[in-house]
Amino acid sequence: MKKILKSALLCLLIIFALQVSPSFGQGVKSSTGPVFDDFGPVYSIENTDFPVDTTQQFKAIFDVAKKQTDPSIQNSIISSLHRYYNMHVRSGVPPENIHLAFVLHGGSTKDALSSATYKEKYKVENPNKELIESLAEMGVGIYICGQSMSSRGYKKEDLLPQVKVGLSAMTVLTVYQMNNFALIKF
Repeated sequence: MKKILKSALLCLLIIFALQVSPSFGQGVKSSTGPVFDDFGPVYSIENTDFPVDTTQQFKAIFDVAKKQTDPSIQNSIISSLHRYYNMHVRSGVPPENIHLAFVLHGGSTKDALSSATYKEKYKVENPNKELIESLAEMGVGIYICGQSMSSRGYKKEDLLPQVKVGLSAMTVLTVYQMNNFALIKF
């Protein structure tokens, strides 16, 4: 009798789990926009305990050193700038109150390469080209570490036209922080 009860209970638990489990994780979905419709999905968050001051000037410099091992995949750290815009504008911050920049160095140096140079080296299109172009259209400061660029044998002509060369990532990060830009490093 105990064996039958255990089996019946186990069957009921399995049926319950199958009925409930599909609903987990389906309540909240991320979405893009309002600034970038193709990049930067975010979640809408209601009733935060740390409210966004929509009158504030948001100034941030992103330190991008992460290397994507698969050259056909976008650098998610670059796309974080799209997320930054989308989530803050969605929360009521005017786009003109957002001032962003980023500097590529180390393993991410390749993300700044022109289409021709990237394709020659990696045999695929640069997946970061559209990310960089869309950020440049918003006025984002886009830099590459001159030291990383040179150590990898690249020249300014090898870069996307939106990318500016700095002496070093350290220099770019220092100057931006001295000008009251918060450092964001993942």
